[in-house]
Parts: sequence; structure tokens; C-alpha cells
Amino acid sequence: MANRKSVLLSLVLTFFFGPFGMLYSTVPGALIMLVLYVALGIPTLGWAIAVLHPIAMIWGAIAADRANR
Repeated sequence: MANRKSVLLSLVLTFFFGPFGMLYSTVPGALIMLVLYVALGIPTLGWAIAVLHPIAMIWGAIAADRANR
């Protein structure tokens, strides 16, 4: 059981740190979400982050779960 990732910890980190919290579970996913946060967040004055943040949390939790299989 080496290198198991906690789904709950992934959710908490992503909730508080956004795409930077996703680095715990998925580096490529974190980079993609970081680009989307900036690319969509700036033109919409941050409104897009309200949609992107739950997506990032779900993606991080799924990535942590898959890392354990």
C-alpha cells in the first residue's frame, strides 16, 4: 500500500488552494485547471471560477481514487 492518496485530503486541498491543491493528486490536471482559471477567470472577472472550482475538486478526487487502484 505504498503511495496511497487520500481522496478526502485531495478534496480539502483543492477546496482551499484550487488548482494548486490538485498537485497532490494530479500534476497535469492541476496545470490544465490553472490555465483555465487564468484564461477564463480574467475575462469574466472571476465568475468562471465559480464553475471551475467544483470541477477541479471532482477531478482531484477522481485522480486520487484512480491513483489508489
